[in-house]
Amino acid sequence: MNNGLIAARYATALLEYAGKDGSIDRVYTEAKAVSKSYFQFNDLRMVLNNPVLAKAEKKKIILMAAGGQTSLHFERFIDMLLENNREEHLPDIMLKYSDLYRKLKNIHSGKLTTATAVETKIEKKLMAFIEQKTGGTVELEKIIDPTILGGFMFEVDFERWDASLSGQLRRIKSEYIEQNKRSM
Repeated sequence: MNNGLIAARYATALLEYAGKDGSIDRVYTEAKAVSKSYFQFNDLRMVLNNPVLAKAEKKKIILMAAGGQTSLHFERFIDMLLENNREEHLPDIMLKYSDLYRKLKNIHSGKLTTATAVETKIEKKLMAFIEQKTGGTVELEKIIDPTILGGFMFEVDFERWDASLSGQLRRIKSEYIEQNKRSM
C-alpha cells in the first residue's frame, strides 16, 4: 500500500478520534514533538523499525519522543499502530496529522530568517501583516543566519520573500552576468 495513503488514513483517523473530546490541540503538540525528534535523532527511525525491539519498548521511546506526559488518545493511537505493525509510518503520520490540523485551524507555517535577532515589535508587525493577508494565524519559526548579511527572508506556506543583502547581491550578480552576455 502507498505510504502516503497509509499516513493520510491514520492521520485522519487520529484527528477524528482526538476531536471527539477536544484533545486535537494536545495531540497536535505531541505530533510536532515526535516529528521534531525524528529530525533531531536520525537513529530513531532505525531503532523503531528494529524487529527485535519489544513493542512495549518501542511505545516508551515514542512516548518519550512526544514529550513524556502524553494524552490518552495519543497513547491509544500508538498502541494501535504497534499492534498493526505500522510504526515505520509514524513520522509520515505525524507530519500528515500536523498538516490536517493546520488546515482545520487555518494555521500557516512561516519561517523568518535574519542575520541577527529581530526586535519583538518588528516581529509582531510582520505577524499581524501576514495574518491579515492570510486570514489565519501563523506559526513562526525564527532562524538566525549570519550568512544572509542583513535584511530578512520570510516564507509562509509556499511563498518566499527574500529581502536579504545576500539575495540582493545574488540578483545584482545575475543581472551583471546577463548584461555581459548580451554585450558580447
